[in-house]
Amino acid sequence: MHPLHFSLGFVQFLANHRHPWLTGLFLGASFIGEAQFYVALIMLIYVAWDKHLAVRLSFVVLFAMSANDLLKNLIRNPRPFVRQGTYLDKWAVSRKTAANLVTEYSTPSGHAMGAAAFYSYMCVAAKNTWVRVASVLLILLIGFSRPYLGVHYGEDVVLGWTVGIVIGVAAAGYAEPMALRWRRLPYAVQIATALIAGFAASLACIALNRGHIDSQVNGTVAYGGFFFGVVVAAPLEQKRIRFDPRSGGPAAMILRFAITLACIVVALLAFKLLLDRYAASGTVMELVLEHLRYATAGFAGIFIAPWLFSRAHLVETAPA
Repeated sequence: MHPLHFSLGFVQFLANHRHPWLTGLFLGASFIGEAQFYVALIMLIYVAWDKHLAVRLSFVVLFAMSANDLLKNLIRNPRPFVRQGTYLDKWAVSRKTAANLVTEYSTPSGHAMGAAAFYSYMCVAAKNTWVRVASVLLILLIGFSRPYLGVHYGEDVVLGWTVGIVIGVAAAGYAEPMALRWRRLPYAVQIATALIAGFAASLACIALNRGHIDSQVNGTVAYGGFFFGVVVAAPLEQKRIRFDPRSGGPAAMILRFAITLACIVVALLAFKLLLDRYAASGTVMELVLEHLRYATAGFAGIFIAPWLFSRAHLVETAPA
């Protein structure tokens, strides 16, 4: 597709009227829209509140982010100020972040789309008014942070919000019948389906990216890998551990959360060593190891960590 002629004037206006404390606020909001934050939040919900909600939220946000990568590679619209060559002066992000963002496309905004899908699902699923109010505010803050920082057009955000809300609300509306049908599938079929879906999304992204394996593709591979790890781990946890996330006091919950994050980080770092040693950048081997890396991270968070803190008696067993 040809570059879209979105309004650069709105992004320029925001760039001309930045204030230090607003910039700090929106940098923080932008971080809340990163994949790392969603992983941490989902794991906190998983070990301290509601396991089933956490697993479903992970599926929703992973699907939304994968769809976002596919749309970006289909539309192929450069970010603001890239064609003008002034992005280093106009973007209110670090040079390292700018170096990563400039290689990626703009439309739709992944932050806006992911936040809209995740928090709109939360709005429907949660029965707490404060959770719903916070969800709406986060959707707005995360979305608006992107044009304020100069890295997205306003139209990117509106499109991301629209698609994300459709995904989140549709997922919430059909969650129960979809979960029922999924549970009826044999475990081996669930694993095969997750594996095929992840690789199909990666291959589609490569095709839309004209055969190039780069950062436009690696994100989709990571999302598919993490999804596969969760699909493998969740039934095993339910069968062999079946921990009650609301058991124990605040100290036990915090310790469970710390153990879970540590398991995920260790898995990611260990496979990063394998990637650096055995896989050249832009190769099929890199994609395979990247998929395995995030699959291991998902499995570690959903199964290995509960196994560890159940052995440490930091949690009670839930009724069958």
